[in-house]
Amino acid sequence: MDKSSSLKINNRRETVFGIASVSLAIISTLLFMWLVYQTAYHLEGREILLGTIELLALLFALVGFVFGLIGETRVDVFKITAHIGIGLNFIIGIFHIIVLFQGY
Repeated sequence: MDKSSSLKINNRRETVFGIASVSLAIISTLLFMWLVYQTAYHLEGREILLGTIELLALLFALVGFVFGLIGETRVDVFKITAHIGIGLNFIIGIFHIIVLFQGY
């Protein structure tokens, strides 16, 4: 018997939707931080471009949140990345909505 398969407790793995959810949360957070920096120090007639990128980052957070919810419904897989993705996307989505409503 192969050693790597004999040491496994089970054959479950993380859900792909959970991994995608966490990835989209990280991308959305990095875009948010870059946009805050750009707005604070380099805002010279690029408001429309930065606003469009902010909407795109909010869309990433929303899609990541939905992917996290889909990852929760999968059976026979670990769901910790789906939990983390839902939480991160929810938090960064709140920041995106605050920025968009404040008009930055």
